[in-house]
Amino acid sequence: MKSLMTSIALLSLAATAVAQDQQLGARTKAMGGSYTAFEDDPVSVWLNPAGISTQPDQLSIAYQTYTAYPKGRVRGPGDTVDFTVEPSTVMGDPALLPSYIGFVFQVGDAAAPLAIGVCYAQPYLLNYAMDQVKDPNQPVFVPEAEVQQVFGRFRISAAKDFRISDVGTEGFFTHVSAGLGLDVGYTRWHFSGLGEDTTTSNVGVGFGIGGLLGVYDNYNSFKVNLGVAYTSKVSYDFQIDPDILPAFDMPQQLNVGFTFYLLQGTPLRITLDFQWIDWSSTAQEPLFSNFDGFEDAMNYSIGFEYRLTVSERVSLYPRLGFRLFDAPWSDKDDLPMTGPFRLVLDTKDEVFTLFTYGVGISWTTEAGKVRSVDFAGDAGGDAINFAIGLTMEF
Repeated sequence: MKSLMTSIALLSLAATAVAQDQQLGARTKAMGGSYTAFEDDPVSVWLNPAGISTQPDQLSIAYQTYTAYPKGRVRGPGDTVDFTVEPSTVMGDPALLPSYIGFVFQVGDAAAPLAIGVCYAQPYLLNYAMDQVKDPNQPVFVPEAEVQQVFGRFRISAAKDFRISDVGTEGFFTHVSAGLGLDVGYTRWHFSGLGEDTTTSNVGVGFGIGGLLGVYDNYNSFKVNLGVAYTSKVSYDFQIDPDILPAFDMPQQLNVGFTFYLLQGTPLRITLDFQWIDWSSTAQEPLFSNFDGFEDAMNYSIGFEYRLTVSERVSLYPRLGFRLFDAPWSDKDDLPMTGPFRLVLDTKDEVFTLFTYGVGISWTTEAGKVRSVDFAGDAGGDAINFAIGLTMEF
């Protein structure tokens, strides 16, 4: 069975790489994007590779939507045509491709867990309307052009868990896990407007590293994990010149988070996370010094999950979360510039307070394998977004 699933994994991921999200996974989204100290979710292959170290063989697939700012047209007064740049909810590109598909293979044993993970992740989909600025004192900006860029990443990772104290022994610093992922990044870029209609694609390499520490565990009603993960930037060697047409690299990011397991049997989980995303180094410096460039984002999240026992084999997981989401601009009325192009879009704010929600249901088969389906949504941003996921042990 394992060899069959391995073959399926490699074939699926190969197809994905050929065909080509910020917080990936329905469970992650429902809990405010708070995920760095997860140790039981196969999406950790991407989120924090150390988190898969003790996981069993399993598969995870997730679809989700993204916020885009496409250029549209509406009829204005008389026979005029007005441009619109309103936010909208869109599927990934292509729509049939999952935002995440990944596999975990446990190749160690209970005494010395060692896991291998493979995945394809699409964490970002950019769709911005822009205006080419030729005068530093230009007062009005019109969405003359549109840039669309999809970022995907194929990863293979390994994670090892090291016991510090024996299982069942209450105390601090019970175990530590370390994980490393090697990545091939893929981007597809399209620019339209100003007499241009250009599409290109490119690949680059990157990596991700992560650690997970069991801070405390009484094996009864209280447990704390600390997770740290870093994902490198992927730089692309475009055939177009970013000084002439706007294009972005895939940003590096750093995540630090805690997970708390509470109450008898630990049915309650609370997660806290901080995330830094280096958007400032992914774009060109503004052509004119009186315009702002893209800035880094710092996001803060808290999530809640509670396990409700429906039957001996079925559990229900209601989830809630809050996320302080930082857009890569400092002023919604003075949007950033990359090279000679300034963003032109309708946005509500610079920092958004997102309310997230979701539910999961899991069941155990007669063979003892766990299956789960998860749904999530969020509100409070420029557009609402949703995610759905499937996880299954094999």
